[in-house]
Amino acid sequence: MSARSVCGRNATQLSALVCSLSVAALALPDSLFAQATSRPFLPTITWDASTLRLIEAGGDYARMARLKDGSVACVYDRARKMWIRHSTDEGMTWKPPILVAEEPDCWLTNADLLPLKDGTLLYFWNERPLAAVRHRHEKAPPGSLTRPFLIRAASSNDLGRTWSKPQTLYTGGSSFQDGCWEPVGLQLPSGEVQVYFSNEAPFQTTAEQEIALLRSFDNGRTWTKTERIAMRKGHRDGMPVPLLLAGGRGIAVAIEDNGHFGERFKPVILHTTLADNWHSGVVDGDSPHRWGALAEPPEPQWYGGGPFLRRLPSGETLLSYQESADGTMDRCRMAVCVGNENARGFTNKTYPIPLGPAQNQAWNSLFVKDARTVTAISNATINGVRGIWAIDGRVARQAKSE
Repeated sequence: MSARSVCGRNATQLSALVCSLSVAALALPDSLFAQATSRPFLPTITWDASTLRLIEAGGDYARMARLKDGSVACVYDRARKMWIRHSTDEGMTWKPPILVAEEPDCWLTNADLLPLKDGTLLYFWNERPLAAVRHRHEKAPPGSLTRPFLIRAASSNDLGRTWSKPQTLYTGGSSFQDGCWEPVGLQLPSGEVQVYFSNEAPFQTTAEQEIALLRSFDNGRTWTKTERIAMRKGHRDGMPVPLLLAGGRGIAVAIEDNGHFGERFKPVILHTTLADNWHSGVVDGDSPHRWGALAEPPEPQWYGGGPFLRRLPSGETLLSYQESADGTMDRCRMAVCVGNENARGFTNKTYPIPLGPAQNQAWNSLFVKDARTVTAISNATINGVRGIWAIDGRVARQAKSE
């Protein structure tokens, strides 16, 4: 979990190949394929200040998704409960919030929404016992921590108007230092549903953290046992966000890695092919299936946590993260970069939302509306109002020179 530490080591400057990616290149080994690109010119994003709007005062950790009827849904937490709102005008206005889940004596957060191919909605979140949260910085009295941290889910078959009873997918430890965090879902072309999350539970005597994976082969009704897919020994891989790359290029996962470059979190990409699907072993700190996301890495002391990954219809990838030069989260702001079709070389950095005189911009996300429009979503303070804010950006392409 990123809030406990902002730490990071060694980065590699990567040059993108500017030749077109041939069909034959898809058969190359992952370590070679991931360095290839088919576009020498990446798009830029210009943010339209006239579209800045408040989605939910007091809301936090928001994610958006397109539903099968064409509407847009936004999920988030507020007052320790999980909510969803719907928009039928591309996110400019929102219908009243619908309660998805609540639990006495717990803080529900880390919302994620996964629309499945059949139209079912899966809503994932993290359940945190308040007793553990209250003792996050101190040892709890003996016997006071009796509830575990949970990864939970609910489903909807009517576009999110009603929801099933919550289902527990994973049970972590009962202390704040042994929890589980930040679930995010993905459905593969095969129909397999995956949930990625950050997990401290296996590390009772250290501050280490892994990226864990759960699989479902029946649209989320049942789940496999937890698998470790990534871990840098002695460090804290966290906040995974998976993405299906264009053209069968595999699965990319953006994480924050505090052992990559310096002693602060930096955005890093993990990769597997669709054929391998994480079966070839844990992606450790030296794996060729792990690389720094940014084409121009920040200084070692900079903080770059809370990454989020999305893809344009044309195949290029988008990365957001929260950035600060002083290495802390106190005044971090949302940054957005554009990468190639293989989730490499993220560049053309922009800042969607002006940073105000107080507080930070955190737990950000992106929503791709169409080929020309991207929405940035942030927990920010604008004109003295703290909550979920969104702004639209226009995608522009640089003309290729002859």
